[in-house]
Amino acid sequence: MESKKEKAFCIAAVLIICACMLIERAGYRSREIKETESYGVDNNSSGTESKKTAFLTFDDGPSCLTAQYLDILKEEGAKATFFLIGQQIDDEMSKIIKREIDEGHEIGIHTYCHEANAIYATEDSCYQDVMKIKDQLERQFNYKAKLVRFPWGSANGYMSPFRTNIIDRIHKNGLEYQDWNVSAEDSVGTPTVDSILSNIRKDYKKYDEPVILMHDSGCNRKTLEALRSIIKELKADGYGFATLSERKNPCHFLE
Repeated sequence: MESKKEKAFCIAAVLIICACMLIERAGYRSREIKETESYGVDNNSSGTESKKTAFLTFDDGPSCLTAQYLDILKEEGAKATFFLIGQQIDDEMSKIIKREIDEGHEIGIHTYCHEANAIYATEDSCYQDVMKIKDQLERQFNYKAKLVRFPWGSANGYMSPFRTNIIDRIHKNGLEYQDWNVSAEDSVGTPTVDSILSNIRKDYKKYDEPVILMHDSGCNRKTLEALRSIIKELKADGYGFATLSERKNPCHFLE
């Protein structure tokens, strides 16, 4: 009789041990799945292992087209960075600037006058041009700009004699400069919607963080017509959108 009891006890003990092992294995598997989900691991490569972000940037605004740019950006859920010309910010355009800010876009400093001979005559004239629009944005909109885009880019021949000095000076004022690595070429010659799309397509896929140069002036209607297609194509290729100061590193022509 005792022998049967011992045998039954042993069988029960083995069953309990097996059950515990199964429970522990299931718990481990559950943790493994949760960790995989948490870290975005996808063995089928269909997840978002590395996020790609496109930075849409517009020079030379505000203009008579800016409101339509903003309409498209809002409808498509995309953010952009607008580098402004100070002389163009009159009373009517002030409403557009406020809308850009209110809708979460970034405002950058482009130039006050956009006249090469006046801006780049000396190091001081270049510095004063930057500071004039910086002060204007703070005074009119209580907006502290973080970014500067030098007219014709930071490697232009006009500023080469004092390039290092002017960059040091704007850095001391809490400003960073930004160039671009993709250009729509929409301010050269007679651009078409097709040429703008082609110029962007040939380069943006090279980068996880393309900085796309476009223009916002009254003569850039083809850019406006191309914008929705640009955004949709970038989305289809897995890109999100952000303002330029959110980029991991500044986009510089020369380092």
